[in-house]
Amino acid sequence: MLHAGTCLLLVLTPSTSGLRILSRAFAPAKASDVLSSLAADAAVIEAGGAGVIDAYGESSGWLKSFEAQIAEALGKERAVFVPTGVAAQNMALAVHAELPFTSSRTQPTPSVLLHRSSHLEMHEERAYATLLGLFPIFAGEVNQLLTATDVERQLLRLGAVGSAPACILVEVPMRELGCATPSWAELLALRALATKYGVPLHLDGARIWEIAPYYAESAGASLPEIIALFDTAYVSFYKGIGAVTGAMLVGSDAFIERTRPWRRRLGANPYTVFPYALSCARGYLMHASSFASRWRKLRDLAPQLRAAAASEGGKLVFVPEVPRCCQCHVFLGAGDSLDVLDAARDAVDAQHGVRVYERLRRADDPLCLTRPSGDANNAAPDWWFEWTLGPAHVELADDVFVDAWRAFFHVLLGGTDSSSLALGMVPARRFVPPSTGSIPLGPSIVPPSASSVTQDGKSRAE
Repeated sequence: MLHAGTCLLLVLTPSTSGLRILSRAFAPAKASDVLSSLAADAAVIEAGGAGVIDAYGESSGWLKSFEAQIAEALGKERAVFVPTGVAAQNMALAVHAELPFTSSRTQPTPSVLLHRSSHLEMHEERAYATLLGLFPIFAGEVNQLLTATDVERQLLRLGAVGSAPACILVEVPMRELGCATPSWAELLALRALATKYGVPLHLDGARIWEIAPYYAESAGASLPEIIALFDTAYVSFYKGIGAVTGAMLVGSDAFIERTRPWRRRLGANPYTVFPYALSCARGYLMHASSFASRWRKLRDLAPQLRAAAASEGGKLVFVPEVPRCCQCHVFLGAGDSLDVLDAARDAVDAQHGVRVYERLRRADDPLCLTRPSGDANNAAPDWWFEWTLGPAHVELADDVFVDAWRAFFHVLLGGTDSSSLALGMVPARRFVPPSTGSIPLGPSIVPPSASSVTQDGKSRAE
């Protein structure tokens, strides 16, 4: 381990990638650029005398320092780096369920209480059931936010037969519902239930960085205060943070120690994780304090884009109507084919140099849980996409988004092209990355928390 005062450095070279695609936080990067950046980071750290390359997650003072930094930032005793969120979540469930278990056990098969829209159920091949053997207890309606009432109903049902789940898993925010999220009061109620029934409460915090500003604004709750409601939590670094891949699992020292054999059993303990961890540290330092401004940007844009669509006879539907973070669902295209919609998108891209969305999905797919219903005057939309506003997009003028979408609907609904609209498709303020330089990385260096950011986007410390 390094001494507490040791200062570690990363050379951070911000990128303008992602500006052209308006709906994606980060554009695909070139492998050569990613590797060059990581090499520069490693060289600076090694020049300071710290070892970067770990061996099975050990023997790297730098990695241990990064884990300690995240544990401190989230208010937990300890953190462990894991290459994937799937592995991190299943490590947590295995420990909470006190696995392995055998068929000779007199206790019923261990269960986990979760919402049916959980990522573990919908996108991970149900590893918790097929690999760990856990039985799902679903709470709530699939297209509705999870509530404490939903959870207690299942806890009472299990208690009536002398059983209880190994843990309660709550996703905050709920990605499949457009990143809608339980209220702070609801989270407090869930914590009270977990304590009352003696069941561990685990956080699927894949997008907890994204939603933290919402709780800061609506309840005055800091990120550590959110995490404190949960016994254990998983956080991701590759989504809104922009890393190559990587996650951390946080909890008590005893809990994290018990996850070590499961990290190995689940194949999440390769010989070294240093390239992924370096990428996560880079993204964390560059972007962890950007989510409040990204959320405000998307929240301000939503009504403007609805109006822009309507001005050309079209319709955009946001779910939630008022985004809760910098990510939401957007629906469009009632009665339009994918080819027609993509042709309009490509025409705007060719004429104005911006892409309003990257890829559409069918709204009638069973995996789409938020499709708005139609009415006598409006058919239900047939297509949707997930919009994640990136840090670079904050620097674009609102008119760039508004004019791009107005041009899209102009072409879609009868215009041969949109060049005649004379749109102002130039940012009022072109994105200029901060100067390349070294940023300290150490346990005492933490980006501003969501609660320390004021309404004008500045840190209270400024």
